[in-house]
Amino acid sequence: MSDAIQSLVNNNQVYASEGYAVPPPFSMVKTFPRNQVVAIVSCADPRLSPEEFLKLPKYMHPIINVAGGRAKNALRSLLVYEHHFGLAGIVVVHHTDCGMTHVTDDALCATFGARARALGEANPEKGKNMQMEIDSMEWDEITGRDVHASVKSDVKYLRDYPLFSEGLKVVGLVFDLQTGRVEQVE
Repeated sequence: MSDAIQSLVNNNQVYASEGYAVPPPFSMVKTFPRNQVVAIVSCADPRLSPEEFLKLPKYMHPIINVAGGRAKNALRSLLVYEHHFGLAGIVVVHHTDCGMTHVTDDALCATFGARARALGEANPEKGKNMQMEIDSMEWDEITGRDVHASVKSDVKYLRDYPLFSEGLKVVGLVFDLQTGRVEQVE
């Protein structure tokens, strides 16, 4: 185990021994009134913590962290929450200085395509399969560093998605890393 991972495991041992409170069982969570849960789709950037900047109560609002906070990558989890809770809403959060504004789809395809080709030298079938997987991925770069446009795009995608309950509220926010404030994007 790497030192970084071992450090995380050690931190958990301290956490668990310092008064860890067991969360409610899922059977209790399932008793929440339907259409009261708001899911948060946020970027996986460790500088971002929706629990903190939205002051979320424990156990009430699921947070889905994905690169760039992109809705398509969060869809599967959102549908599971919709099944269990009947979502009242979804909040999509992108942020300033996001890593996805500093990379292109082409660059990501090139990086992982090169790894797939190298893998293919030792195992042609596996390399070919990996290349097909890389080619089929939607990386969802945030072009022109315009997080307002990417939020609008993701909000539209979720609002138009036909499997959510009718009337589901979807809201987009941009979190400013410099000020700690969110701005609602219309």
